[in-house]
Amino acid sequence: MPDLNAALADLNAHAERIWEAASPACPTLSLEVVPEIGSTNTELMARGRRGEVSPTLLAACSQTAGRGRQGRVWQASLGDSLTFSLGLPMRLDDIPGGGSALSLAVGLAVAQALESGLQQLRTSPITPAIGLKWPNDLWLNGRKLGGILIEASPAPGLAEGQRWVVIGIGLNVRLGQAPEGSAALQSGPFAHAGLTPGLIWSWIAPWLLTQARLFEQQGFAPLQPAYSQRDVLAGQPVGLWATPGQGVATGVPPSDTGMAQGVSETGALLVHTDKGLQSWTTGEVSVRLHGTPL
Repeated sequence: MPDLNAALADLNAHAERIWEAASPACPTLSLEVVPEIGSTNTELMARGRRGEVSPTLLAACSQTAGRGRQGRVWQASLGDSLTFSLGLPMRLDDIPGGGSALSLAVGLAVAQALESGLQQLRTSPITPAIGLKWPNDLWLNGRKLGGILIEASPAPGLAEGQRWVVIGIGLNVRLGQAPEGSAALQSGPFAHAGLTPGLIWSWIAPWLLTQARLFEQQGFAPLQPAYSQRDVLAGQPVGLWATPGQGVATGVPPSDTGMAQGVSETGALLVHTDKGLQSWTTGEVSVRLHGTPL
């Protein structure tokens, strides 16, 4: 059985490393570790509604009500997953693409941080690269490694034009109780690398903070080329469902089909259909590789 005390010690020890790395640029940052919670995103969103809007990193050893995009459940078992959220004020509405573009920027930041951390554990290049599946999934070896959930709302105490933004991230460290067909970091060449949720958190969190602030200044456009190098949908036939929550698993036929052509400078998915080049944004569609169970 996983040891709760060991899991807490792991996250707390690496929280100190995160503070050392992040506090010079964000001195008001708060870091918290809890043994169990319903959802780190739900907790930080509730704090925002109460006017508690200082930048906060909240990690949990396990979640009992973790959420993914469109209300899907995210399993987070003790020792098997890294689940944390970052809450911070952002001028999200001023950025082309808003939260949709932010989700892509966060995915890119997490992929970069993971590969940088994994590279420290071996001398040969990391292959294959961690892929990104629009709009919010991280992939490894053709399987889902983790997901991102962006939520935003007005909140008391924010400056004019700001919103309280919560970035939730869930990653499979070990397969454990993850759904069949999932990927995990502790596999293949890293099966015995001693990866822990805390170590992986320490790789991601400082870089995520840096990149979130940079995104607020520059938007997604400068990140588009780097995202395109990891885009697992580009050049693939896809099915498009206009109603959120529908998809291959529901048995509902797609609203349209076409060939994915990458993403725009605002983070929209570009798909060439019979009607020509179409632009799709988060919240309007579900996307799966057409004809596959992805």
